[in-house]
Formats: sequence, C-alpha cells, structure tokens
Amino acid sequence: MAFKELVKNRRSCRVFMDTPVTGEQIEAIVTAGQWAPSPLNQQPFQFIAVTDPKLRAGIQKAGMAAKQAVADQGGPGWAQKYPMEFVGTCPLILVVVSDPSLGGLGSYFNQPHGALQSASACIQNMMLMAAELGLGSLWFTFFDPDDVKPVLSIPKELEIAGAVLVGTPAAETKGPSRKPPQVHENLFHQ
Repeated sequence: MAFKELVKNRRSCRVFMDTPVTGEQIEAIVTAGQWAPSPLNQQPFQFIAVTDPKLRAGIQKAGMAAKQAVADQGGPGWAQKYPMEFVGTCPLILVVVSDPSLGGLGSYFNQPHGALQSASACIQNMMLMAAELGLGSLWFTFFDPDDVKPVLSIPKELEIAGAVLVGTPAAETKGPSRKPPQVHENLFHQ
C-alpha cells in the first residue's frame, strides 16, 4: 500500500478475531519499530510480546482500575462506557518500554523526554506496519504503568510508552476525519 494511503487508512481497532498473530508478523512489526529515530541512535526501546491469556488479563485488570480511578476522581462520564473486554481477548499485546537513561543529551537543556519520544515514534512505526500487514492495532495507554510493571516483571527504572494491541480486525474500523492542520508561519499565532 502506498504510504499516503497507509497513513490515512490506519485506524484504531478494538474488536479482534482470535486468530493468532504469526511469528513472522511479530518480527516485521517489531523490526519496523526498531527503525524509529532515537537520540544518538541509542534505541532506548524494548518489547514484550504478550500472548499469555493470564498476562493479557492482568493488563485488562490494570485498565479496569484506571477506569475506576477516572470515575472516583470525577473524570468524564464517557470513560465509564469505554469497553475493556477487548484487551483480554486481543491475541497479541506488544508492550513497548523505554529506558529514560538513553534519551540523548536533552537532559542538559530542558529536553528530558528523548527516550519516551523515541518510543512513541517506534509505536507509530509498529502500527503502520501492522496496517501494512492487514492487521488492526490500538495504542493502548488507559492504565497506570505501576499496575502493569509487576504483571510483566518490568524493572522500575524503565518506562512503559504504551501497549500496542494487534490482531485481525473482527469488524471494519472507521475513524473520524481529521481537522485541517494548523501551520503557523514563522511565529505562533492564535
């Protein structure tokens, strides 16, 4: 698929078939992520391929706890309607972790998030590759990272950039259109 079409047609998927994602597909997705730009080419990201139903259920439980935290703190009502069942039934969750100590030189000049920014670019590459392979994906962050780290034995010093849910879509995914970009010439104007 042409890149322009790939970018426009990629949509978040929340309904997956139970068809397993193949090892070749996982390798292609993770390799695409590995080619994301990173400060000083430090490649601060690592991947956890979660296929075990008990571990997926642990991530889903963390999502349910986050949903309850939103309600307890008077957050938006729509959040209570957000389904979480798909997290436990998605055939593959690729958790992307980053090492903040590998964020380049930004900590010297008020740019301390290089590793997380790089991991975010990594996730975008992964989702585009999943779309190229005909798979659906979702960048899932509706959880407290401190609830997911023990589930997957992630060391405290690493950060979770997100969980990429991947699988064969069970329904056509349609998304909202995009607003026109706001490009300011030379100076920011409102």
